[in-house]
Amino acid sequence: MRKFLVAALAAAVAVAGFAVISQAGTGEGNTSWDFTLKPNKVKKAASSHSLVFPSKVDDQGTDDPDDDIWTPASKNTISFPKQTSVDTSAMPRGKRPASEVGAGEECPGRGGPGDGGAVVVVGGQPIGSSGQRQGGSKLNATIDAFNKKTTILMIVQPCAPGTGPTSGQDCQPAGDPTTLEGTWSKVTTQPKLAVPTPQSLLAIGVVVERFELTTEKHTKTVKQNGKEVLKSFVFTPEECGGKWKSQDKAAYVDGTSQVIKDSQKCKKPS
Repeated sequence: MRKFLVAALAAAVAVAGFAVISQAGTGEGNTSWDFTLKPNKVKKAASSHSLVFPSKVDDQGTDDPDDDIWTPASKNTISFPKQTSVDTSAMPRGKRPASEVGAGEECPGRGGPGDGGAVVVVGGQPIGSSGQRQGGSKLNATIDAFNKKTTILMIVQPCAPGTGPTSGQDCQPAGDPTTLEGTWSKVTTQPKLAVPTPQSLLAIGVVVERFELTTEKHTKTVKQNGKEVLKSFVFTPEECGGKWKSQDKAAYVDGTSQVIKDSQKCKKPS
């Protein structure tokens, strides 16, 4: 049973989607959303960092984690600040399907947009028929992101107990990695990344507690109409009104939903 849960972790841990950190926005049930673009100046090629706690938890008023009731997200939709842009053509794009990448095939073979880590809760007991879980054990996983034309692949490698992100110990792989895929939309006006949670994972009760991803700055210069043009995987917004606002819209297995908002201070052009 333990081996089965560890393997399930790999596929479940990426369901929170892509994110990017500043002053955390908080939601119900100890959820939060943190998003930062760097630099915080307008019209700049940027890196990003995100930290999201997507699943609601009720601690039942006690310090005992065994009675915690978790409500996992069935879908997360991340909205970047308005006027941010994402251009997947700024770096190599893979064409292999997610199943082949997860099996170890290169995609695209020269590195991806970023990496990160996650914490999931496994082995909790079902509560009624809503999809909620009570109790469970926490495990870590590493995340490697890869670029495709309209999606981002997230290769998730589960780690043995006591190793991996948040533990201070290098990840000792436990089980095979799994790849999940988030879909981009509105990439030139206000990028959104939508990642649904597979029903097969919800059925066995894998809950994402923490998901963190950092994307590096990726650029290339191309010629258009005889002029050199800089492309970037992420460009910061074209304007700054003092703050850039982002959000995570989470839908939950019990039919509820919420929007967790965050903001980052930005600098106006001098």
